[in-house]
Amino acid sequence: MDRTSGRRRDHVVAGLWGFAEATGFFVVPDMWLSALAVKNLRRGLASTVSATAGAVVGGALMHRWGGRVPAGRSAGLLTRLPAVSPAMVERVERDMASRGFVAVLLGPLRGTPYKLYARTAGLRGDPLLPFLAWSVPARAPRFVVVTTAVGAISALLRYLRPHTPEGVRWTIFAAGWTAFYAWYFRTVGRD
Repeated sequence: MDRTSGRRRDHVVAGLWGFAEATGFFVVPDMWLSALAVKNLRRGLASTVSATAGAVVGGALMHRWGGRVPAGRSAGLLTRLPAVSPAMVERVERDMASRGFVAVLLGPLRGTPYKLYARTAGLRGDPLLPFLAWSVPARAPRFVVVTTAVGAISALLRYLRPHTPEGVRWTIFAAGWTAFYAWYFRTVGRD
């Protein structure tokens, strides 16, 4: 695969993953972005733009869906997803009622799925364009921070241990994401 097709693939996967996670998938696109950063931080960071764009498109779809599907039905369908509880859905509804779009920015700090905010904004009849404008700073910073951190750790490992087999970096990568999801499903997902 040449460089151009490799970069194109990076962006396509990041965009599709961002869209999927914003709608129904439960594994964050940060996993793909950070995998790119293990090899090349610049490629990982460039792909955060596509992941953000995919998330915003997914958010638009969920906003529309939230506005058309009865509240109980949409909440029931979302709670079938891993780590989404009825209490979490209710908390997002309360937060959006009291804080408006600012609640969308706070979601990543709590590990609350973006899709819940998009559905709730549609349910409330909030205008789409302002919601999408708030979505960019709600999604992009975490993508950039996680990608940068993983890329920096990988570069540091290469610097400190230049002869370490590449498989060690990938083992650390897999162990890190496994530990994250074990923690997430045990703590945040029980919200």
